[in-house]
Amino acid sequence: MKKRFLAMAMAVAVTAATVVGCGSGSSGESADTKQETAEPAPAQTKESKEESADEQQAESGEASEEQGTGQKVKIAAIYRDMTQSWFIQEAAAAENQAAALGMEPLIVGDSKEDPSVYVDVLDNLLSQDIQGLIVNICDQQLSQMTVTKCKEAGIPVVAVDVPLIDENGNYLAPAIELDSYLSGRTMGEWAVNYVKENDMLAEPEKTGIMILAMEKVTSCVPRSDGQMDVFQESFTDFPEENIIRIDYGGGSSDEGYNAAAATITAHPEITSWIVTAANDEGAQGATRALEQAGLDKDSVTVGLGGYHAKDEFRKEYSCFKAAAYIKASTVGEESVKALYENIVNGTPIFEEYKTDKAYGVYPFGAVMVTAENFEEVMGEDAK
Repeated sequence: MKKRFLAMAMAVAVTAATVVGCGSGSSGESADTKQETAEPAPAQTKESKEESADEQQAESGEASEEQGTGQKVKIAAIYRDMTQSWFIQEAAAAENQAAALGMEPLIVGDSKEDPSVYVDVLDNLLSQDIQGLIVNICDQQLSQMTVTKCKEAGIPVVAVDVPLIDENGNYLAPAIELDSYLSGRTMGEWAVNYVKENDMLAEPEKTGIMILAMEKVTSCVPRSDGQMDVFQESFTDFPEENIIRIDYGGGSSDEGYNAAAATITAHPEITSWIVTAANDEGAQGATRALEQAGLDKDSVTVGLGGYHAKDEFRKEYSCFKAAAYIKASTVGEESVKALYENIVNGTPIFEEYKTDKAYGVYPFGAVMVTAENFEEVMGEDAK
C-alpha cells in the first residue's frame, strides 16, 4: 500500500495556539452561458514543468512591475462545494484576508462538485481580468487544462486542499494541503486507544472496522491509507474480513450515510463498529447510519475537520467521539497572501517549501479533539 508522507522539516503543525475534508455561504458568480470544455493539454516532462514554473513566476513578476503596487489587486477563488462547512469557512477566511491586504473583494466561484460547472466558472472568472486564481478542483483530470488556461491568461494559480497534477501525479502548480497520511495515522492511533480502553474487541467476530474513503481524491486517499496501516499494525489477530474499506464518493454526509448504511446492512453479524472517515461529513453520515441501525451505543466514529464534530460533542450522547481538527482559515489566508506577494512583489509562491517537485507545497497538520478538549483546542472555531 502506497504511503504518502509530506516529511518536511518545516511542516506546519496546526495547534490551538498557532493554528484542512473535503446551505451556501459566500456564493460565486457562475457563467451566464455554457462554455465549451477545453481539451487537456499533453502531459509535461519534469524538465518542461520546471521550465514552465520559472516562466510562470517570471511572467507574474513582470506583470507586477507593469501594474505597480498602487493598483488594487484582483483575484478569484473556485471551491468545489460551497454547501460544505469546510469550504464556507475557507472562503470566508480568504475574503477577510483579501480585505485586510487592501485588495479588491475576492470573487468566489462554486463548481458544485460538477466538472462541467467548474469549466464554466473558470472561463467566467478568467474573463473578468483577474490577476491570480485559487483553485480547489473537483476533478483532477482538469488540472492540466486549468494550468494551461491560467498560463494563457498570464496569471499565477494556487491549488488548495487538492493539488493540480498531471497524469503521473506530478504537481503542476503550487499547493496548500494537509499532511494526509500523518493525519490518517493520528486518527487511527486515537481509535486504537479508544478501542483498547473500552474493551471493544472482547468479541472480535462481532466487531467491524469501517474505513470510509474518498478514493477518487488523491489528497484524501492517504488519510485512509494511514488509518488502515495503524489498524493492521495494532490488531494483528483481528479478522481480516472484518476490516472493510469503502468509497463514499465526493465526501458529503449523505454519501457517508449511504455507504455506511449499506455496509451495516451487508454485515448483520457485526454489532459493534469502529468507523474512521476522510472528513467530518463521512463520520457524521456514518453516525446517523449507526443510530438508524440501533448500533451507535456499541460503536465509535472518528472524523477529520472538527467542524461537524463540535456539534456532536455537545449532544447528550453521540458515537462521533473524536476528530482530527484542521483549521480552514489557515488555507484561506495563506493562499491569498501567497498570490498577493507574487503579484505585487514577484515573490515565488511557497518557494521555501520546494522539494524535488516542480512547485512548493505548503503543508499543515491536524490535532485530535474530543468532547473534553475541543473548546480549548478549536477556540473560535468551536462556536
